[in-house]
Amino acid sequence: MSKTRGQSKPPAAGKGPAAKKASAKAPAKEAFHRPPAPEISDEIVKLIEDEVFLPGERLREQDLADRFGVTRGRIREVLHNLEARGFVEIERMKGATIVRHDRREFAAIGQVRAAMVALAARRAANEATEAERDEILKQAKELAAKGPDMSAQDYRLATIKLTGAICDGAHSLFLRRILDDVHRVPSNWRAYRNLIVASRDRRTQSSKSWKSVADAIVRGESDKAATLVEEIYARGFKAMQELIDAGDGS
Repeated sequence: MSKTRGQSKPPAAGKGPAAKKASAKAPAKEAFHRPPAPEISDEIVKLIEDEVFLPGERLREQDLADRFGVTRGRIREVLHNLEARGFVEIERMKGATIVRHDRREFAAIGQVRAAMVALAARRAANEATEAERDEILKQAKELAAKGPDMSAQDYRLATIKLTGAICDGAHSLFLRRILDDVHRVPSNWRAYRNLIVASRDRRTQSSKSWKSVADAIVRGESDKAATLVEEIYARGFKAMQELIDAGDGS
Protein backbone atom coordinates (compact mmCIF):
# COMPACT_ATOMS: atom_id res chain seq x y z
CA MET A 1 0.00 0.00 0.00
CA SER A 2 1.34 3.43 -0.86
CA LYS A 3 1.84 6.10 1.79
CA THR A 4 -0.73 8.82 2.13
CA ARG A 5 0.64 12.00 0.60
CA GLY A 6 1.93 14.44 3.20
CA GLN A 7 2.13 11.84 5.94
CA SER A 8 5.43 12.12 7.78
CA LYS A 9 7.39 9.11 8.89
CA PRO A 10 6.97 8.49 12.63
CA PRO A 11 10.09 9.37 14.62
CA ALA A 12 12.32 6.52 15.66
CA ALA A 13 12.05 5.53 19.29
CA GLY A 14 14.24 7.70 21.47
CA LYS A 15 15.07 10.16 18.69
CA GLY A 16 12.07 12.46 18.49
CA PRO A 17 11.67 15.96 20.00
CA ALA A 18 9.82 14.54 23.03
CA ALA A 19 12.65 12.13 23.73
CA LYS A 20 15.21 14.93 23.48
CA LYS A 21 13.18 17.08 25.87
CA ALA A 22 12.90 14.23 28.38
CA SER A 23 16.61 13.57 28.04
CA ALA A 24 17.40 17.21 28.78
CA LYS A 25 15.39 17.02 31.99
CA ALA A 26 17.01 13.81 33.20
CA PRO A 27 19.45 14.41 36.06
CA ALA A 28 23.08 13.95 35.22
CA LYS A 29 24.62 10.89 36.76
CA GLU A 30 27.23 11.84 39.37
CA ALA A 31 30.68 10.69 38.44
CA PHE A 32 31.80 10.36 42.06
CA HIS A 33 30.43 10.12 45.59
CA ARG A 34 29.48 13.46 47.15
CA PRO A 35 29.53 12.80 50.89
CA PRO A 36 26.65 14.12 53.03
CA ALA A 37 27.29 16.64 55.79
CA PRO A 38 27.36 14.10 58.69
CA GLU A 39 29.95 12.01 56.88
CA ILE A 40 32.16 15.04 56.26
CA SER A 41 31.74 16.13 59.89
CA ASP A 42 32.94 12.76 61.15
CA GLU A 43 35.89 12.81 58.76
CA ILE A 44 36.97 16.25 60.00
CA VAL A 45 36.66 15.06 63.60
CA LYS A 46 38.99 12.18 62.68
CA LEU A 47 41.47 14.65 61.17
CA ILE A 48 41.31 16.71 64.37
CA GLU A 49 41.82 13.59 66.47
CA ASP A 50 44.83 12.63 64.33
CA GLU A 51 46.17 16.20 64.78
CA VAL A 52 46.06 16.97 61.06
CA PHE A 53 44.05 20.01 62.16
CA LEU A 54 45.37 21.57 65.37
CA PRO A 55 43.74 23.73 68.07
CA GLY A 56 43.61 27.35 66.91
CA GLU A 57 43.91 26.45 63.22
CA ARG A 58 41.52 28.16 60.82
CA LEU A 59 39.36 26.00 58.55
CA ARG A 60 38.81 27.64 55.16
CA GLU A 61 35.52 26.84 53.47
CA GLN A 62 36.93 26.66 49.95
CA ASP A 63 39.80 24.40 51.00
CA LEU A 64 37.36 21.99 52.65
CA ALA A 65 34.96 22.17 49.68
CA ASP A 66 37.82 21.23 47.34
CA ARG A 67 38.99 18.48 49.67
CA PHE A 68 35.61 16.75 49.87
CA GLY A 69 34.30 17.65 46.42
CA VAL A 70 31.21 19.50 47.65
CA THR A 71 29.83 23.04 47.63
CA ARG A 72 30.73 25.72 50.15
CA GLY A 73 27.09 25.62 51.24
CA ARG A 74 27.53 22.01 52.28
CA ILE A 75 30.73 22.92 54.14
CA ARG A 76 28.92 25.69 56.05
CA GLU A 77 26.39 23.10 57.17
CA VAL A 78 29.28 20.87 58.29
CA LEU A 79 30.98 23.66 60.23
CA HIS A 80 27.80 24.57 62.09
CA ASN A 81 27.43 20.89 63.03
CA LEU A 82 31.01 20.83 64.32
CA GLU A 83 30.40 24.01 66.29
CA ALA A 84 27.37 22.44 67.99
CA ARG A 85 29.52 19.42 68.89
CA GLY A 86 32.25 21.60 70.39
CA PHE A 87 34.99 21.04 67.81
CA VAL A 88 35.12 24.46 66.14
CA GLU A 89 34.33 28.08 66.93
CA ILE A 90 32.71 30.27 64.29
CA GLU A 91 33.25 34.04 64.48
CA ARG A 92 31.68 36.62 62.22
CA MET A 93 34.09 37.82 59.51
CA LYS A 94 36.73 35.35 60.71
CA GLY A 95 35.19 31.99 59.92
CA ALA A 96 35.77 28.71 61.75
CA THR A 97 38.76 27.68 63.84
CA ILE A 98 39.53 24.50 65.78
CA VAL A 99 38.72 25.15 69.43
CA ARG A 100 41.55 26.00 71.80
CA HIS A 101 40.52 25.52 75.45
CA ASP A 102 41.91 27.47 78.33
CA ARG A 103 42.73 25.66 81.57
CA ARG A 104 39.30 26.25 83.11
CA GLU A 105 37.46 24.80 80.11
CA PHE A 106 39.93 21.93 79.94
CA ALA A 107 39.04 21.06 83.55
CA ALA A 108 35.33 21.18 82.72
CA ILE A 109 35.82 18.75 79.82
CA GLY A 110 37.57 16.32 82.16
CA GLN A 111 34.71 16.56 84.65
CA VAL A 112 32.13 15.95 81.91
CA ARG A 113 34.07 12.91 80.71
CA ALA A 114 34.21 11.47 84.24
CA ALA A 115 30.50 12.07 84.81
CA MET A 116 29.51 10.46 81.49
CA VAL A 117 31.60 7.32 82.03
CA ALA A 118 30.34 7.02 85.62
CA LEU A 119 26.77 7.27 84.35
CA ALA A 120 27.48 4.64 81.69
CA ALA A 121 28.95 2.31 84.34
CA ARG A 122 25.92 2.82 86.58
CA ARG A 123 23.51 2.04 83.73
CA ALA A 124 25.56 -0.96 82.56
CA ALA A 125 25.45 -2.46 86.06
CA ASN A 126 21.66 -2.27 85.90
CA GLU A 127 20.93 -2.97 82.24
CA ALA A 128 23.77 -4.85 80.52
CA THR A 129 23.01 -8.30 79.14
CA GLU A 130 25.06 -11.29 80.22
CA ALA A 131 26.97 -11.17 76.92
CA GLU A 132 27.71 -7.47 77.41
CA ARG A 133 28.91 -8.06 80.98
CA ASP A 134 31.17 -10.84 79.69
CA GLU A 135 32.65 -8.50 77.08
CA ILE A 136 33.28 -5.73 79.64
CA LEU A 137 34.99 -8.19 81.97
CA LYS A 138 37.02 -9.70 79.14
CA GLN A 139 38.38 -6.31 78.08
CA ALA A 140 39.09 -5.31 81.69
CA LYS A 141 41.01 -8.55 82.34
CA GLU A 142 43.04 -8.01 79.17
CA LEU A 143 43.79 -4.44 80.25
CA ALA A 144 44.90 -5.64 83.70
CA ALA A 145 47.13 -8.31 82.17
CA LYS A 146 48.70 -6.31 79.32
CA GLY A 147 48.16 -2.70 80.35
CA PRO A 148 51.31 -2.25 82.46
CA ASP A 149 53.48 -3.21 79.46
CA MET A 150 51.60 -1.12 76.89
CA SER A 151 52.78 2.22 75.58
CA ALA A 152 50.97 5.22 77.07
CA GLN A 153 49.14 5.82 73.77
CA ASP A 154 48.04 2.19 73.41
CA TYR A 155 46.94 2.11 77.03
CA ARG A 156 44.79 5.22 76.60
CA LEU A 157 43.18 3.73 73.47
CA ALA A 158 42.52 0.48 75.32
CA THR A 159 40.71 2.33 78.12
CA ILE A 160 38.62 4.18 75.54
CA LYS A 161 37.71 0.83 73.98
CA LEU A 162 36.70 -0.46 77.43
CA THR A 163 34.52 2.59 78.10
CA GLY A 164 32.92 1.93 74.70
CA ALA A 165 31.99 -1.57 75.85
CA ILE A 166 30.59 -0.12 79.07
CA CYS A 167 28.51 2.31 76.98
CA ASP A 168 27.18 -0.60 74.94
CA GLY A 169 26.03 -2.17 78.20
CA ALA A 170 24.37 1.11 79.18
CA HIS A 171 22.03 0.78 76.18
CA SER A 172 22.07 4.47 75.27
CA LEU A 173 23.16 5.58 71.79
CA PHE A 174 22.76 9.20 72.87
CA LEU A 175 25.18 8.72 75.77
CA ARG A 176 27.59 6.86 73.50
CA ARG A 177 27.61 9.69 70.92
CA ILE A 178 28.22 12.34 73.59
CA LEU A 179 31.02 10.34 75.18
CA ASP A 180 32.68 9.64 71.83
CA ASP A 181 32.80 13.37 71.11
CA VAL A 182 34.03 14.21 74.60
CA HIS A 183 36.88 11.71 74.23
CA ARG A 184 37.83 13.19 70.86
CA VAL A 185 37.43 16.89 71.64
CA PRO A 186 40.58 18.80 70.61
CA SER A 187 42.83 20.24 73.28
CA ASN A 188 46.09 22.14 73.30
CA TRP A 189 46.97 19.91 76.28
CA ARG A 190 46.22 16.64 74.48
CA ALA A 191 49.75 15.32 75.09
CA TYR A 192 49.20 15.38 78.85
CA ARG A 193 46.58 12.63 78.52
CA ASN A 194 49.31 10.18 77.58
CA LEU A 195 51.73 11.50 80.18
CA ILE A 196 49.27 10.58 82.95
CA VAL A 197 49.91 6.88 82.27
CA ALA A 198 53.48 7.26 81.02
CA SER A 199 54.85 5.33 84.00
CA ARG A 200 54.34 1.60 84.42
CA ASP A 201 53.25 2.06 88.05
CA ARG A 202 50.39 4.35 86.99
CA ARG A 203 49.28 1.97 84.26
CA THR A 204 49.34 -0.90 86.76
CA GLN A 205 47.23 1.01 89.29
CA SER A 206 44.81 2.26 86.65
CA SER A 207 44.31 -1.14 85.02
CA LYS A 208 43.53 -2.74 88.41
CA SER A 209 40.98 0.00 89.07
CA TRP A 210 39.26 -0.61 85.71
CA LYS A 211 39.12 -4.33 86.53
CA SER A 212 37.34 -3.41 89.80
CA VAL A 213 34.84 -1.32 87.79
CA ALA A 214 34.13 -4.30 85.54
CA ASP A 215 33.68 -6.60 88.55
CA ALA A 216 31.17 -4.17 90.08
CA ILE A 217 29.23 -4.00 86.80
CA VAL A 218 29.11 -7.79 86.51
CA ARG A 219 27.78 -8.03 90.07
CA GLY A 220 25.17 -5.35 89.39
CA GLU A 221 26.67 -2.92 91.94
CA SER A 222 25.76 0.29 90.16
CA ASP A 223 26.74 2.79 92.89
CA LYS A 224 30.11 1.13 93.44
CA ALA A 225 30.84 0.99 89.69
CA ALA A 226 30.09 4.71 89.30
CA THR A 227 32.16 5.65 92.37
CA LEU A 228 35.17 3.64 91.16
CA VAL A 229 35.03 5.36 87.76
CA GLU A 230 34.91 8.78 89.42
CA GLU A 231 37.96 7.85 91.52
CA ILE A 232 39.91 6.79 88.41
CA TYR A 233 39.22 10.07 86.66
CA ALA A 234 39.88 12.12 89.81
CA ARG A 235 43.34 10.56 90.15
CA GLY A 236 44.02 11.10 86.46
CA PHE A 237 42.85 14.70 86.57
CA LYS A 238 45.02 15.43 89.60
CA ALA A 239 48.05 13.94 87.85
CA MET A 240 47.32 15.95 84.71
CA GLN A 241 47.05 19.19 86.68
CA GLU A 242 50.41 18.48 88.29
CA LEU A 243 51.97 17.88 84.88
CA ILE A 244 50.47 21.06 83.44
CA ASP A 245 51.65 23.10 86.41
CA ALA A 246 55.12 21.62 86.15
CA GLY A 247 55.28 22.31 82.42
CA ASP A 248 53.53 25.71 82.63
CA GLY A 249 50.98 24.68 80.01
CA SER A 250 48.65 27.60 80.65
